[in-house]
Parts: sequence; C-alpha cells; structure tokens
Amino acid sequence: MRNLQFNKDTGPKPTKTLLAEASTLAKPNTDDHLVVAMALRPNGVTQNEVITLLGHPHRNKLKKLLQDNKVKQYVLPDGTRATRVRLVKK
Repeated sequence: MRNLQFNKDTGPKPTKTLLAEASTLAKPNTDDHLVVAMALRPNGVTQNEVITLLGHPHRNKLKKLLQDNKVKQYVLPDGTRATRVRLVKK
C-alpha cells in the first residue's frame, strides 16, 4: 500500500484491529480495504475524507457491502454539510 498521510482532514489512521476486520470485507492492501477500515472507525468516514486521502470518491464498495447485507450503516452527526457514515459488521 502506498504511503498515505493521515491528518486532521482525513481523521485518524485505522487501527490494526480495524484493518484486520476490514480484511474480511475487502481485499487487503487495496483502496477498498482502506475505505472500509475508515468506515469501521468509531467516528466513521465522510467522502471528503476519502477524497482528501485517495484523490477520488469511493462509494461502490460500501454500497455493495450494504446490498450484500454484510454491514449495517449508521449516519453520524458531523456538524458540517458532509454525511458521516459508520459501518458495523453484521
């Protein structure tokens, strides 16, 4: 995986535990894997955080996990216009 810079605009780096959990939902060491791990964080993820980190939006994998009923989605308050989404593995 490339060297990505996490900062206040991207939120905290996912922990090893979250990365391991994301490995059961997405192919490890891919952008999908990282986005899923970010969405599993307690504070979830916004598309702005994903775009800041990866340079492009990343909705398809999250949508597919929801359609396949592998995760449950929670929309968290964010205080901005962005939608903050948290996923919880079923």
